[in-house]
Amino acid sequence: MLPTLLLLATTAAPVQAGEFMDTWVSLGFEDDNLLAGPEYNSPSPNFVMRGNRTFFEDYESRYSDDISQTHLVLYRRDEGFWKDWYTEAALVVQFSPYLEADQTKEGVNLTDDGSYVRLVRKLGGSETDTFSITGYAIDASRFRLGYSYDLSWGGKEIFLDDPSASPGIRMQYQKGGSYLFAGAKTSIQGQEQEATENNDSGSRNQAFYGLLAGGGMEFAEKFKVEAGFGSFEQGQLTATDDASDALYGESVSAMGFAGQLAWRSTTDLHFIQSSELRLYRNGPDFVKDSYIDHDKLDGFGMLVQGEVNYLTHNLFNSDKAGSTTLENAIAGDIQSKFVFGSTSVGLDFVYKDLSYIVFNIPGITSGWSTPEWMDVSPQLYGRVRASHYMEKARLTPYGGVGLMQPASYVNAQGGTVVQVNERDIVVVPDDQGVVNILGALAGAEVDVSKSVVLVGEVLYTADNNQSDFVQDADTGEYKRVPVEWNEANKLGFNIIMRARF
Repeated sequence: MLPTLLLLATTAAPVQAGEFMDTWVSLGFEDDNLLAGPEYNSPSPNFVMRGNRTFFEDYESRYSDDISQTHLVLYRRDEGFWKDWYTEAALVVQFSPYLEADQTKEGVNLTDDGSYVRLVRKLGGSETDTFSITGYAIDASRFRLGYSYDLSWGGKEIFLDDPSASPGIRMQYQKGGSYLFAGAKTSIQGQEQEATENNDSGSRNQAFYGLLAGGGMEFAEKFKVEAGFGSFEQGQLTATDDASDALYGESVSAMGFAGQLAWRSTTDLHFIQSSELRLYRNGPDFVKDSYIDHDKLDGFGMLVQGEVNYLTHNLFNSDKAGSTTLENAIAGDIQSKFVFGSTSVGLDFVYKDLSYIVFNIPGITSGWSTPEWMDVSPQLYGRVRASHYMEKARLTPYGGVGLMQPASYVNAQGGTVVQVNERDIVVVPDDQGVVNILGALAGAEVDVSKSVVLVGEVLYTADNNQSDFVQDADTGEYKRVPVEWNEANKLGFNIIMRARF
């Protein structure tokens, strides 16, 4: 469907260079571990392998800084035929080239990144006081709940079949910095159904819904209070040994709340908001002359914002056969920024419990609650970052350090497992508890022009939770042993030439 839409859009009118926006072209010469070799999946420095980052970077983005991608944004705004009405629409197509070490191939990956049509009514003739209806034509994942992107939820990935399309609609009342919204999104998934007189049992397509609502109030442009609520039909519970089980096909109903408080000492500091949660607009009033941005104030300024998210859904009860139970999940953060002239310092704390990390699976074991006997620990980390912009030299040295207690649990065999993200795990060496992970980086960025920067940085990560599964030479038993020191201690570097325009 998407290639057909793209063909129609590009043949309807000549495509101008300016219709491609938010373009990243990066060449990275990188190595994620200079101390290790190919036997530890660390090739020598090269231009192919990308994504060399510490755990505390890219908190407000889906991407690392060494990507190459662009967006075709066919955008139009028109005044309505009735007074104080106007419309917006955009076909937003993301282009990203294939770049894989083992499967490099020609061509690009095409995906929708939030195409929309929008109706807007100006209230009292004001551009800042409006009522709008936004329809997300293909993927409404930019319409989510939560505020920091890493903690946000309610995109299409919350539906268990991970649908390729999940359109939606959002209605919003806006008055200056205050707002109210409500909306919905859907996905089509297979639904297991019981046999009837006219139909055999089996899977049939069914619409699954998500409802979202919330709002925020801003006071004196310096203090903001926001809250949101969501309810989703995630899918069905099917992880049973027997399809005749009375609970087989039970609907998974999820709901959650999000809230945020934010304060800044001066309006010259922008509240932190991920660009992944905004609409793409390609017009003179929205396109930036340069994406290069540095914090700079006359004097001192500070910003503090914190959020909390609470989610819950029903899963098979691991502690009581033949029943379901509600499993709750919590996550939150506190982000702060202190700016002294051209020097910026950020101090952040992040908390995610284990259930929150695996909420979209759902559960550690798909469809099952965390057993009461299981010893679990949340992910908790702090990070500090600092940078200083030297305007005459167009140079910005920067650095950061973070310490993480990773989320973990003890499995039925008595082994300890670290849950890295919703799908990836690391098994800890036998007879060893979970060890905190240290990450650090130091680097410098040189602004060459309005669109091109040069970046050089060194990264270090100490993670002693990794293990190898080996056979004991004396007993013949298999066990988990710590990896070699040069795999647990990664010293990497990035040299990147990046354009963004």
